[in-house]
Amino acid sequence: MDADVLQHLRRARQGDIDAFGYVAAALRDQVLVWARPLCARNGEAEDVAQEALLTAWRHLAELREEEAFAGWLRALTRSCALRVLRKRRLAELPEDIEPAAAETEMQLDAEARQTIQGAVRELSTRQQAVIERFYVQGQTVQEIAIALGVPAGTVKRRLFEAREKLRTRLAGLGPDRDETDGWKG
Repeated sequence: MDADVLQHLRRARQGDIDAFGYVAAALRDQVLVWARPLCARNGEAEDVAQEALLTAWRHLAELREEEAFAGWLRALTRSCALRVLRKRRLAELPEDIEPAAAETEMQLDAEARQTIQGAVRELSTRQQAVIERFYVQGQTVQEIAIALGVPAGTVKRRLFEAREKLRTRLAGLGPDRDETDGWKG
């Protein structure tokens, strides 16, 4: 991150809203680049960017390391975009859908989410940390390595081991795999 932006970020962390305005203006284009692939409709990326920057301002005190701000902001952007997509998906449910069917599908989604969360909680603390940062916060392997103070290879190994454990524990949640010709319907 640019030294001038970093200096303004430090002032913003002390409550200077004008300094955060500078940071937001400096990073707005990058936030839009992160948001656009996640947004299908015109204007959604701008809304997501605005929400992500506002969320960053509100939660700036939670940022542990100023150097990690860009990765943190990227994760916030992803979370905001996913929230927008969820809202749109719910709004686009057909009016003639059976309420019981919609409720059953939402219940199955909730059960699957609980199962996944339970499986993640069974991982080691180190594996949970990399899974959380990679999949939930959207950090890159390099960003995780810097944040945790470990080599990138260690992060990759922890991700691999965590995925293998999750794959074993969550077998049966997804589509069945046919050994001969790929995915089985």
